[in-house]
Amino acid sequence: MLDVVAPAGEPLFFTWRGRSYRVYSVLSRWCESGGWWQRASTENSPENSTTSESGINDGARTSWRVEAAPEGALAVYDLERDESSGLWRITHHG
Repeated sequence: MLDVVAPAGEPLFFTWRGRSYRVYSVLSRWCESGGWWQRASTENSPENSTTSESGINDGARTSWRVEAAPEGALAVYDLERDESSGLWRITHHG
């Protein structure tokens, strides 16, 4: 499980695999849409009415490439936030 502390939207700390990591620097940030045009007809039905703050659920995700470490050597992690659900995940580390 990944738990991210991001009070202003940008990650400051995260806990992953039982260890707490401090974010020392954000190397880059990017957004990806989720191909809303492929799902538009099925998502317009009442049972699929989940939306983001903008009112549109396009499956958008925002990612941050950060340098972080629990203690010791820094490593690079890609943290991704699903804009609709607000859930975070690590998509790359190393």
